[in-house]
Amino acid sequence: MGANIAANPGRVHRPGSRVDPGGASDGAVQRAAASVREMVMERRLLPGQQLRQEDLAKQIGISRGPLREALQILCVDGVVTHERNRGYFVTQFSSDEMGQLYLARDLLETVVLSSLPIPSEEDLAELVASNEAIRSAGVDTDLVMHHNDRFHAAVLALSTRRLLVGEIERIWRMSIAYRALSLSVLSDAAAVAEEHDRMLDALRAGDGPQLAELWRSHRQVSLTRLAPILR
Repeated sequence: MGANIAANPGRVHRPGSRVDPGGASDGAVQRAAASVREMVMERRLLPGQQLRQEDLAKQIGISRGPLREALQILCVDGVVTHERNRGYFVTQFSSDEMGQLYLARDLLETVVLSSLPIPSEEDLAELVASNEAIRSAGVDTDLVMHHNDRFHAAVLALSTRRLLVGEIERIWRMSIAYRALSLSVLSDAAAVAEEHDRMLDALRAGDGPQLAELWRSHRQVSLTRLAPILR
């Protein structure tokens, strides 16, 4: 559920640079990583599914060299895992592991949200626009996911506690496949937008504890939607 949440912080891109002499360009690697991440987000690749590099390279329209490097980046991010002699798979979590991820989020997000400053009018306008885009998306799950991530990332970006926010974003990246599945069972995005409306009211009032509590409830609804999938 943020703008930079899907971004990869593990690689610094310099225009015209290369990963290694004669290797794939950073741009090609980043493009491949973004494409695979998008396929996971759009549920074209599901938790536990094996990633066949030859097929993926054809779908993305890129050679296998940069794709291999992209998969290594996604492995560090926790989006995919690698098994010796078997290859890469979309990361799959057990119910207990997902509970641990959500507990870690609860602890970190509560600290961050409780101390947020009142947003500027410009920041509020951006948040409102993202939320209205969610409300207008209806049953378009991919669009809901995109704007939902933007909304949550924009809220977290208000914090000066960058180390904690970075850790939250890492957990979001790890669980991207499951967040997408959680949103996919929604019948309409209006309920999500209405929960965000209440968060915006708490932000305007400078009520960090209330925002954290609303966020916790919002997070729990998402985990509840995942329960049948995790079983």
